[in-house]
Amino acid sequence: MPIDKKKTIPLVFFTLFFLIMISAPVSAAISGFVARDSSGDYYEYAYEDLIDSYALEIIGSPNGLYDDFAAKETVALLSSSGAYLDYKDVLDNYAAAILLGKAFNIKKYAESEEAKIAQMPATVSIVKLVSGKVAFNVKNLSSSTESNPDFDPPKTKTAINGAPTVTLEQAQLWAAGRSANQRFIDIAPLYWEYGAKTGMRPEVLYAQAAMETGFGRYGNRVLPEYNNWAGIKVAYSNGDEPEDHEVFATPEDGVRAHFNHMAAYVGLPPVGDPHARYHVVARQTWAGSVLFVEDLSGKWAPQLDYHVYILTQLDQMYKTKTTAEENSSQNTPDPEPNPADGGTEGTIRSVAVNVDVLRLRSGPGTDNTIIDRLTRGTVLSVTGNQNEWLKVISPDNKNGWVHGDYVVTVEVGIDVLKGKTIVVDPGHGGSDPGAVGTTGIQEKVINLAVAKHLVELLQQAGATVLVTRTGDQSVSNQQRVDLANNAKANAYVSIHANAFSNPESNGTETHYCGKNSSSSASKYLAQQLQRELVPALGLHDRGVKENSFFVLTKSEIPAALVEMAFLTNPKEEALLLEASIQKEIAGALLRGLEAYFQKFR
Repeated sequence: MPIDKKKTIPLVFFTLFFLIMISAPVSAAISGFVARDSSGDYYEYAYEDLIDSYALEIIGSPNGLYDDFAAKETVALLSSSGAYLDYKDVLDNYAAAILLGKAFNIKKYAESEEAKIAQMPATVSIVKLVSGKVAFNVKNLSSSTESNPDFDPPKTKTAINGAPTVTLEQAQLWAAGRSANQRFIDIAPLYWEYGAKTGMRPEVLYAQAAMETGFGRYGNRVLPEYNNWAGIKVAYSNGDEPEDHEVFATPEDGVRAHFNHMAAYVGLPPVGDPHARYHVVARQTWAGSVLFVEDLSGKWAPQLDYHVYILTQLDQMYKTKTTAEENSSQNTPDPEPNPADGGTEGTIRSVAVNVDVLRLRSGPGTDNTIIDRLTRGTVLSVTGNQNEWLKVISPDNKNGWVHGDYVVTVEVGIDVLKGKTIVVDPGHGGSDPGAVGTTGIQEKVINLAVAKHLVELLQQAGATVLVTRTGDQSVSNQQRVDLANNAKANAYVSIHANAFSNPESNGTETHYCGKNSSSSASKYLAQQLQRELVPALGLHDRGVKENSFFVLTKSEIPAALVEMAFLTNPKEEALLLEASIQKEIAGALLRGLEAYFQKFR
């Protein structure tokens, strides 16, 4: 849509220059602006860049950055401390100060408790001028906000260097169990080979590769033929498009590059000639000091919870039994309870770690030596107890003690979905067709097709599945949430396809409600579904968004609504019409639910 400069210039002039009038220097308080386009996507602009661009606009030499900003709605100011301030609230406070004849200090406001923080999506696009053209780079705003009551010292962290604690067979069985692409399973021996060459733990980098490539399924940013297992970018990348990522000649070159890239982080020499980006990392002030997986967050990737996803993959790998172990366990009688060391006799039960990180100690008390660090979801066998402390055996047969406040009882040997009640909601139906694609296909048809595949997969996994509609019926939103609430289900997934007037609008997004009793769990559910959907479809990641859809706000259980792709985009419509893709989407939703229940058992 063409920009009407007569309408936008005065508005944006006020947006930019009211700050100059009320605070000097503004740069001490405000570092950027956030604007939202008609599709609901958020964009962040640097304060100084916009000032310069507007000046060029005034003298008749526009560089394009101002025009890009002017076409959108300003929603937030980025303070110098990194907080996103609600733009309308800033204007209201400014207006109130003027009416009272007072000066308005933007810096003082930004640092005060009165400052209203803007609601932001999971990701925003950083807008910059690169070689005279407007370019975008995705910035992830999501972070882990949960407390870790039993995590602190570096010695409890997960080291990147060291001998492997997972066998190659375990890793490949784990990958196969996660429906990995065969290329990802086949590449595993090279990870163990380079682990031996470099001294880095191969399972750490293999888990990272699983996350970066979606278990070898890749997406639309890094193509399979790039042989890029770690999402490594070219030396000076300013975007996140395919051309911003390194291309390696062979799969082995890609693995070697992954280890070389990590070598710059941990301070080890590269193997052979490193790729260009290695030298960029090696020049950073922190290069050589990143020794733990937990330290990768904010460095390898901008999101502060990046390491949590790697730790989750590692935990699953650790617990994968080899063929020999499976056979041995089938032929070995159940162990007898061991009530020694102050333990209480009784049947062995199992518990799962219910915090992000929990210390396994040599005795019942915080003064005892730390044996290991256990991640959320790790299942432990309880053999005794002393007051609130439990004597346990870890999956790798370490005997120790954990505090009972940080674990929950679980049933071992049963899939996380078994026994769970899950509501699958194919959006629209009956007289409500939903969106209509360019070929005339109705959204309700696509939603139901994917839902049927998901129901089948969930039932095979042992879940009890409730479906809001099984055919082309009209179902009200109230009926949908009543079904879920009355059943006291464990999770609710609503399946939709997106639509917009611009046929170029594209990508995958997932929604949750942040204003009810299940908001924390709902957000995590949405994050896991989105994380699996994006690589499965290979489309633009539009992020996880907070929204007030009826089926989300009225749900009394953890709920998420997925927008698979844009039915109004011809390419994405063609994708959604493929039966094989519909099955892929169902598989991604299943994996997202599995990941969710690993945490919320």
